[in-house]
Amino acid sequence: MTAAVREPDAFSVRKSNEMAGTWNLAGVIDEGADLSFLERLSGPTRLNMHGVRRINSYGVRAWIEAVRKVPVDVAFELIECPPSVVDQINMVAGFTGRGRVTSFFAPMICDKCGCEKEELFLTEDYRSQRRLPDVKCPRCAAVMQVDDLEEQYLLFAREP
Repeated sequence: MTAAVREPDAFSVRKSNEMAGTWNLAGVIDEGADLSFLERLSGPTRLNMHGVRRINSYGVRAWIEAVRKVPVDVAFELIECPPSVVDQINMVAGFTGRGRVTSFFAPMICDKCGCEKEELFLTEDYRSQRRLPDVKCPRCAAVMQVDDLEEQYLLFAREP
């Protein structure tokens, strides 16, 4: 008998052992992604999106349908949203459903040495400061910039 081989991009979801009420999502959200767990959520919930590599058009449709089925009494947050998820949040109305984004990664670049990295930010920090906190380059210590059109990338964060 051969063990089932999991595709590297296959979608997976697992309940976190470290953080109560947190679900870790990973892989590609596409037509094969099983999002049925969303309709069985209960209590305060965090969806850790950090492992989501990309979302195709079928995945966007499936996600929106699934997020609409989250029970009404469940308050949920999307945390550690990578750029692939932030792009969808900005482009697709209703992508977060009744959920709110509490933290996200932004692609950063150093204009001085060209170093690139993703940095985690809290949405509330951006809203209260009206700007992202400075991020120092790990190579040369210069202040890094968002490697995207900052105003467009942070559209979702301006709305409560």
